[in-house]
Amino acid sequence: MPGEFYIEGKKEKLSLKELLALIAELEAKLDSLVVFRGEATADGAPDGSNIICSDLPTKADFKGNEVVITSEPCAGEARDIAAPTTGGVIVPYIPFGNILRQQVTSGTKFSILAIRAMPAELAAIEAKIDELETKGDAIKAQTDKLAGEPPETGSTTADWNTAEADVASIGTSDTKYKLHSLLLSIHNLVGTVITVRMYMQVNGNERKVYEQAFDATSDPPGLWIVNGTVGIHEMLRLTLESNNAADNGQAVDYDYMLEAM
Repeated sequence: MPGEFYIEGKKEKLSLKELLALIAELEAKLDSLVVFRGEATADGAPDGSNIICSDLPTKADFKGNEVVITSEPCAGEARDIAAPTTGGVIVPYIPFGNILRQQVTSGTKFSILAIRAMPAELAAIEAKIDELETKGDAIKAQTDKLAGEPPETGSTTADWNTAEADVASIGTSDTKYKLHSLLLSIHNLVGTVITVRMYMQVNGNERKVYEQAFDATSDPPGLWIVNGTVGIHEMLRLTLESNNAADNGQAVDYDYMLEAM
C-alpha cells in the first residue's frame, strides 16, 4: 500500500508517520553517541598520525573522546584522541592504518563519539600501578633483608699455639650489617687457655674490641661468642690462640649469621 513500508525483520508494516518517528528516535540515539560528524579538509600526515579538519576550531575540545573513520580507506578504525582538537587537527593515540600506517586524505569522513576512553586517566592509573609495583619491590627487598643472609659456616686450620691466627673475617668495609650470632667449635682442641679475640676498625684504626679465654678441657665444645644483635660497619676479624702446641694444625669450626642494613 502506498505510504507504508515493510520491515522484514519484524514481519510488520509501518506507516510513513511511524517510520519517520522511528528515524527520529534512531537519530536521537545516534546524537547521544556522536558529538561531531565531519570530514578531513586536507591530507593528513603520511603515517596516519592525524586528521586535518578546518571545522574543528569552532567546536569544543574533543581530547579524550574517540574518533571513528566512516569512509575508506580506514573505515571502521577507532582511536582515542590524544591531544586538543581546537587547532583543527585530530591526533590519535595510535596512527591510523595499524601496521601499514595509512594517510587520512582530504574528504575522508569521520565521527567523534561521546564515548571517552579516558586515555590520560588510564595512563595516570598505569603510572600509579608502576609506582606501587616499584614500592612493592622495595618493600620486598627490605623484607628480604630482614630475613637475613644465608648462614656462613666454615672451618679454619692453623698453628694456634705459635701465635694467634685468624679464624674468620666477618662483614665488609664501609658496609652496614647486623651480626646476630657467632659460634666457634673448639672440640678438636686440648689447650686449657683458648683465647678468642675480635678486632675492628675504630676511627680508621683496627683495635681489639673483644677478648675472652676458655678451657677446651672443661668448657663446652661449642662457644657462643655473639648471642644477640651487634651492628658493624667495618670488617670484624676473629682470631684464636691456644696455650698448647698439640692444637697446632687442628681445625676450628665457625658459624655466624648476618643481616644487611
